[in-house]
Amino acid sequence: MTRKSSMVKSGCRRYRGGMVSLRRRRPFQLMVLRRLRELKKIVPAGASRRDADVDALLRRTAEYICVLELKVAVLRRVSAIYGA
Repeated sequence: MTRKSSMVKSGCRRYRGGMVSLRRRRPFQLMVLRRLRELKKIVPAGASRRDADVDALLRRTAEYICVLELKVAVLRRVSAIYGA
């Protein structure tokens, strides 16, 4: 029996140098999917872009974070100018 076939039969996959049971990975995958759904609700996007892939979602999230940081910087400067 080869190494690959023994991994398949045991129900485990190699993950970052160790063996992780598929049953133990399932809750983690569900948690990630749930958090991605929540992220889709938070990050603004057009109605047609709701079904974008994860890569595009993470890219939009990074852009949105940059926009928010810029808004905070502008508000701080305006606050410093007007003394509020």
